Amino acid sequence: MSGIALLVPDLLSEIMFALPSSISQKFAFAQVSRRWRDLALDSHLFWSSFTGGDSKVDCYRVPLILERSGAMLHIHFRFTSGKLADWPADALKALVPHVARIVSLNIEFTTPMNVDALLNSGLEFSTLQTLRLKSSIYRNVPGLLITAPELRTLDIERIHLTHWDTLLSPSLESIRLCDSPVEMLLEILKRCPRARCIVLQTWYPWSGNSIENSFAAFPSRPIAPALRELELRVRENDLVRILKAGFSDVVLHSLAGCIYNGHSEDDVELLSGALLPGVGFLVIFRLVDMRELELHDGAGHIRRLRCWNDDSYFEVMDAWKYLSVHYGLHKTVREIQIRPEYWDEYLEVFESYAPQLEDGITLTIETDWDTFSADNSKIMRLPGLAKVEFNDSRNADYLFRTVSDVLARIEPPKARKVQVCVGKKKYAKQDALFDSLRENNWVICAHCES
Repeated sequence: MSGIALLVPDLLSEIMFALPSSISQKFAFAQVSRRWRDLALDSHLFWSSFTGGDSKVDCYRVPLILERSGAMLHIHFRFTSGKLADWPADALKALVPHVARIVSLNIEFTTPMNVDALLNSGLEFSTLQTLRLKSSIYRNVPGLLITAPELRTLDIERIHLTHWDTLLSPSLESIRLCDSPVEMLLEILKRCPRARCIVLQTWYPWSGNSIENSFAAFPSRPIAPALRELELRVRENDLVRILKAGFSDVVLHSLAGCIYNGHSEDDVELLSGALLPGVGFLVIFRLVDMRELELHDGAGHIRRLRCWNDDSYFEVMDAWKYLSVHYGLHKTVREIQIRPEYWDEYLEVFESYAPQLEDGITLTIETDWDTFSADNSKIMRLPGLAKVEFNDSRNADYLFRTVSDVLARIEPPKARKVQVCVGKKKYAKQDALFDSLRENNWVICAHCES
């Protein structure tokens, strides 16, 4: 310990601020030696950002931290033990005199608890910019009544908004509400002119006036000039009507829609008809997983087609076929991002509607999952293939195995050399891999070669 104690102050300060923000880690640092303790106690910034659990020790230390903290507080609590106790509520109550200093507040909890003193007493958080509240259950969660005039990010999940209008500040830029009435979207659009990102998730149907009349009442178009990203997890009929009534005159940068039970081409048709109007030629097709498709057009607009529940999924064949027939995807796509575990499904798709872009197609392989099984023996033939990219993987051995397995199942076109990119990181077996690729007539891309 004597060698550690001799660290120069600047280096010691870097170590101090590189520590995890947990309360226990901060106190452990301050207890190493008298010198370390003095350094920690003299730094208000060190105590201004902390993460607490639901242990009694963490909660009882909160008042001590607040005494040492600086002018701005960044606070994160995870109350996840599932045990009812008084000390989490006491820890939150200790924040009440300091609400004017809280810049970000993030609270997660799994059981009902008393948060009235902090979150349901009409307090004004005058400097609060980020508020995230997440509960694992919806029922028996206390109401929320606070004011935050400078709020920029609001993320609420399974929290009952007793007086939601006090939180919809004109300063809000990013809003995510789960389990709120779908009509909340109207209030957001009316009250939050700076909103750039809105995510609304609810299974409640639209219950007020008709969707068409509600959006027709807005005095000007487009309704939300600053809006760039919109994600709606609502009932299918509500999704289509909301987008048609409120956003038919604007092409958003990013738009995502969800269906609850998706298994057929009809579901792809429904989401495509709702999300794709206004976009240009589709140039990127990405199967994130069997429950999410991501599409990009040439202007950079992003469209995400998602299944809501775990039992739903997209049939790759149905999705590619529908988008090719109705949107010409197979004629315009220049990048296809796939996962090895769906290899056979893609081969069947490409045999029916083969990508045709003559300028060259990039095939991007996601390598975060297991490589091929022994049953994956089909050979892919893409006449327009110009480049194969592999995303960064877990380790060199895994990368080597993945690249070898994938390329062994691709037949390069005879008309051109196909580049291979394995990412910018250096791997121990990279030279051996490159030698193997050259022997099989693949070309190493320029930045990998360098």
